[in-house]
Amino acid sequence: MKTVETRMASIVIPNQNEDGDIFVPVQQRVVEMFIEDFGGATMYECHGFWSKTHKVISCVKIDVAVDVLPEPVARFMEIVQQVANTCDVHSIMAVKPDGCVVFVEGE
Repeated sequence: MKTVETRMASIVIPNQNEDGDIFVPVQQRVVEMFIEDFGGATMYECHGFWSKTHKVISCVKIDVAVDVLPEPVARFMEIVQQVANTCDVHSIMAVKPDGCVVFVEGE
């Protein structure tokens, strides 16, 4: 019997953008999608720092265990793209299950 390898993936979502738009509902929806698609998620409060601003950016990091197969990885990246499309920020940082860090811009 062949077993599927599962690895941790994550997304970092700010709590709000510079215009004051609050992303808590987006964060909650991502957790719900991760539960539905992958069986669970873990969310942490964190702070981000970026060279383009001197402000501390309040964020959450959401970890999810993803099977290392094309379909689950593609679904994870679809969710990341949805977040990038929803949030009016420069980009959303995510770590794919293979460990690759990506910065996804909204469309």
